[in-house]
Amino acid sequence: MWIEILLFLFLGACAVCDGVKKEIPLVLVWLGMTAAAVLHIQGMIAGGTWLTIALSILPGVMFWILSFITGEKVGYGDGWMLIMIGLFVGLWKCFLILLAGLVIESVAVLVLLAARRISRDRQVPFGPFLLLGMGVVICF
Repeated sequence: MWIEILLFLFLGACAVCDGVKKEIPLVLVWLGMTAAAVLHIQGMIAGGTWLTIALSILPGVMFWILSFITGEKVGYGDGWMLIMIGLFVGLWKCFLILLAGLVIESVAVLVLLAARRISRDRQVPFGPFLLLGMGVVICF
């Protein structure tokens, strides 16, 4: 459980910066990835074969590719955060966190669009929704 708390702290700081400044502090993300790597090396994160660790970064790499294809409509920082999440919790929980974050963001944006509080061309930071998605996945 303390692994999730540590990830929640890293992700929370990134989400606040993303929500306020629309910028993800990569130094903090890299620090989180380094912490996850050290925990894997020390055996404190269970089930960490090199193959599963390599596969756990797959959602983040997919987001990098999506960032490149869309001309950075999806930010590279979101991919970095997903890599950090994957290193802490593994591939399947990372996909679940991503899915929950996407669903929560979609509902929130649709409600805001219907209420005419935002326009269609408004950029919405994804970091806070990844944090909410993590909360949903960890609680269930």
